[in-house]
Amino acid sequence: MIYNKEQLAPFFMSIETTVLDFKLSNTFEEYEAHMNAPEQQAMFKEMGVKTFYIGKSLGDPKRATVMFQGPVNTCYDIFVNPETKPIVEASGHIYEGTIINRWISE
Repeated sequence: MIYNKEQLAPFFMSIETTVLDFKLSNTFEEYEAHMNAPEQQAMFKEMGVKTFYIGKSLGDPKRATVMFQGPVNTCYDIFVNPETKPIVEASGHIYEGTIINRWISE
């Protein structure tokens, strides 16, 4: 028997890759340590989100990029929620001016 995409949809979840490009209020090393801390990683795991890349700009050491993968809208909704702004900024991530790119695989 051959199944179509709609029949299989309940068994598969679309994955969103969210890419954030932003300025830092601290050093990249401090930011990276915060993001890789066990409690931060536990929070991401609970949300079903994986951080698979954290990098700094070659041209500006106060600029970073992070790539997340997880359920559609999860990272985006957290980031654009004004109530989470203090949590985001506690890492050294400067909220204002952040560029968000979102990609989907189905």
